[in-house]
Amino acid sequence: MEALLMKTFGFSHKPSPMRSTSPSAQGPILLVDDDRLHRTCLKEFLHLRGYRCVEACQGQEALEMIRQKAVSMIITDQNMPEMDGLTFIQKLNQTYPNEALPIFLITAELSHAVRLCAFKHGVNRVFEKPLDFQELCQAVDWVIKFDLPARSTVNPPSS
Repeated sequence: MEALLMKTFGFSHKPSPMRSTSPSAQGPILLVDDDRLHRTCLKEFLHLRGYRCVEACQGQEALEMIRQKAVSMIITDQNMPEMDGLTFIQKLNQTYPNEALPIFLITAELSHAVRLCAFKHGVNRVFEKPLDFQELCQAVDWVIKFDLPARSTVNPPSS
C-alpha cells in the first residue's frame, strides 16, 4: 500500500501517534453542548463504541479544555448561549492556525448559509437535529478508521 501511495501521490502515509484503528488508542473526543442530556446520550453512544469523551457545556470552556488537554476530534452543537458552535470553531482556528482536527457540527437550524460557513471553517460534517446518534457514531468510526482528515491532534501552544 505504501508503495502505491508513493507511486501515485509522491508521498507515504505515516499515521500520527494518536491515530490507530483502535478507538481506545485515540485521544478523547471533545463534546461541546449546553444541553447536558444531549451530551450524556452522545457520550454513552460513543462510549459503547470504545471512545473516550470529555465534555464542555459551552465554547469558552471547550477552548480552555483544549489548551490543557489534547483531543482527537470535536463534536459541537451550533446553538449555545454565550458562544455558538461556529464562533467556537472560528476561535479555535484563530488560536491554532496550523492545526486541524475532525470537527462535526450539530444544529437544529440547518440552512445553506450555516452549512457553507461550517465547511469554510473546517467542519467535516454537519448533522441536523433531531440527531441520529447511530449515524453520527458511524461517521466518527469512519474518520478514525481512515485516519481522516490527515490532520494532527491539537496540542496546547508552546509558550
